[in-house]
Amino acid sequence: MKKKAAVLIGMTALSLILCITPAAADTLPADVVPISENTSSQSTSSSSESTQPSGSSADSSASETGNPSPSKDGLSKPITADAKVSEGYYYLYPQLSKTRVISIQSGSKKAGANAYLYKKSSSDSQLFYIKSVGDGTYTVRNKKSGLVLETKDGGVKDKTNVQQGTYTGAVSQRWYIFKKGNYYVFQSAASRKVLNISGGKDKSKANACILKYSASTAQKFTLKKQSGTRKYKVSTRLWDDSRDYDIMTNIIGAVESGGQVYGNRDYTSYEPPYANTSNEVTITLGWAQFYGEEAQTLIRNIYNKSPSKFKKIDKKGRIQKALKKNWVSTRWKPNSKEKKVLIKLITSDIGKKCQDDLFKAQMTEFVAECKRLYTNNAWGVHMYCQIRHLGGFSGVKRIFDRCGGDYSLDSIMNALRKDQSDGSSSNQVGDSLFWSRHQKCCEFLQKYAV
Repeated sequence: MKKKAAVLIGMTALSLILCITPAAADTLPADVVPISENTSSQSTSSSSESTQPSGSSADSSASETGNPSPSKDGLSKPITADAKVSEGYYYLYPQLSKTRVISIQSGSKKAGANAYLYKKSSSDSQLFYIKSVGDGTYTVRNKKSGLVLETKDGGVKDKTNVQQGTYTGAVSQRWYIFKKGNYYVFQSAASRKVLNISGGKDKSKANACILKYSASTAQKFTLKKQSGTRKYKVSTRLWDDSRDYDIMTNIIGAVESGGQVYGNRDYTSYEPPYANTSNEVTITLGWAQFYGEEAQTLIRNIYNKSPSKFKKIDKKGRIQKALKKNWVSTRWKPNSKEKKVLIKLITSDIGKKCQDDLFKAQMTEFVAECKRLYTNNAWGVHMYCQIRHLGGFSGVKRIFDRCGGDYSLDSIMNALRKDQSDGSSSNQVGDSLFWSRHQKCCEFLQKYAV
């Protein structure tokens, strides 16, 4: 039997931050196209420089996807293949420096915080998650804040400041990335201007802005991927209602009451007060481990489904009477006779169906919540829902906010692990008490949710 994470009492509810999805994003302006260096010798020199940045799996080949007329800034070959940068966390070193990287000022988590050059350290404020949007552009999301690099106020003029902001899908928050020899150029999708280090000098706090492309060392970057190997596979599959709800039932049933055996679930499960944690002051019922108000909702649903059959089981009306009070606030502890009636109710045909229906209703809400706030990646949604079921909204929000836009299994597990070192409690969703549960969920996803 897996214990449930404690619900923190007296905490103010966290407000939801709604993000506009890329589907609502601006379309790319018709006159905005990727840059290209207008020299006949460039392609020859680029092809002879095949060395890639350390840790980068970018494709160094360049094939044209079009050849429109010369643009206003005189670039005669405006469209080239993008660098196909693999998804992941990177440090962005400008060519002009070997010790400084793009950083967020003072490690701020606030929208509008400035991007500038600063000495490389181990701070998450210097790591950026680069991810393809799917239209040839990329988002560059800071690991610490979860916010993306953008031009200030959507600006397109030379020297417009580059800062971090909440992602809305706007073109000013997306970037083309191109390979130039051993380096990469970031072009704003809102203009033909590129990411640039002001002054062109290797100086601490040198500002990041956009500027007309000149091929200077202040505009070319080495992408160094964060060191470390992945323990878990990566899936790009999106959530599919037709199959993922069944998989979720089999996974959560296993880790809640099924002895961590995929597909197992115990409809007879009954846990008295304090059996799971010292914070659970009343009973837990059913295969999905419905505690307190949820357990009371389950019993009330059984009654509403068929009052006559309910009364045949609850002949003396003991449970009907108990439904009139709040089980948590009264710390209701059923006696032996009440316990027998409760088990008969939840194991009846109606009781089993009500268990399944209540679980599905909860998961439908959680899935929609995850899609709206974080991701539609199938494995990410699965992990969100099982963490949400275990530790409530505040728990899952803490974990997914730490992910900084990377909702792979490794990222989620790393975010969970931080609970074990924050010293605030030993009963949070990521603490060692629940670690085997999360490991099992990852194992099941890689085997059954491919």
